[in-house]
Amino acid sequence: MIKLKNPQLAADLFSGWEETIIWTCLQGEMGEIWADRTENPHSALALFGKFGSFGFLAGQANLDFIEHCRGKDVIFVPQDQAWVDLIEEHYGDSAKAFTRYATKKDTIFDREKLEKILATLPAENELKLIDEKLYEVCLSEPWSQDLVGNYDNYDHYVKAGLGVAILYEDQLISAASSFSSYDIGYEIEIDTHKDFRRKGLATIVAAKFIIESLNRDHYPSWDAHNQASLALAQQLGYEFSHEYLAYEMKWKCHQEPKKI
Repeated sequence: MIKLKNPQLAADLFSGWEETIIWTCLQGEMGEIWADRTENPHSALALFGKFGSFGFLAGQANLDFIEHCRGKDVIFVPQDQAWVDLIEEHYGDSAKAFTRYATKKDTIFDREKLEKILATLPAENELKLIDEKLYEVCLSEPWSQDLVGNYDNYDHYVKAGLGVAILYEDQLISAASSFSSYDIGYEIEIDTHKDFRRKGLATIVAAKFIIESLNRDHYPSWDAHNQASLALAQQLGYEFSHEYLAYEMKWKCHQEPKKI
C-alpha cells in the first residue's frame, strides 16, 4: 500500500461517488488517499479523520486496506458488493453493519425559514462564530473535539473551515462546524453537550451554519449517521438522496482475519 502524494492518481476509482469527504481527500487539502500502486491503481482507500475516521473503499476489494486501519476507530464505507462480501466473510460479527443516509448536494435553502429558526434562540443564549478561543475550547472536551479536530491548527481552521457556537453563561453548549472542507463546501458536524440536548439548539446552530456557509458561497453538505439526523436535516430543508451501508469494526487485539 502506498500513500499517494498526488491523490488525483486514484480519482477514477472514486468516480461518481458523491461523498464530500472523498472530494476533500482527492483535493489533497485534508485526509489521505492510499492505493495499491501509484500508476493505474486497482484499489484505493480515502481515509479521513483524527478522533473518529471514515474509510471509503474503492476499486478491487483488497483486505490490506482494511487491515491498514486495524485498531483504529474507523467507519468503513464499501463501494460495491465485492467489498461488502470481503468485510463480512473475513470479519463476521466483528463488523457491525448499519445504514447511513445521504442528502442531495444541490439543495436550494429557504433563507426566510432559516432566519425564523434563528429567531427562536432563547434569550439566555448567545450565537457566535468559532474564534480561536472557542476553537481551543472545542478541542478541550471529548464531546466537542470532532467539531474542529480534523484541522491542523487554528490557522488552518480559520482559513479552510467554518463554525458557529451557542453559549450559555459564556460556556460552549452546542455548535455546528465543518467536519471537513473541500473547494466549494463543507461537511457539517453538529454536537451538543449532553446537559443541553432536546432543547432545539442543534436546529438553531445548524440553521446559522447553513446561512454562514451560503454567505461564503460554500455548500453545507449533510450526511446523516441515523434517521434522527436525517429528520433534522429535512427540517432545515435538505432533500434525501439515498441510503448506504457502512461498517463499524470491533477490533480484537489478537484477531486474525478468517481464511477463505
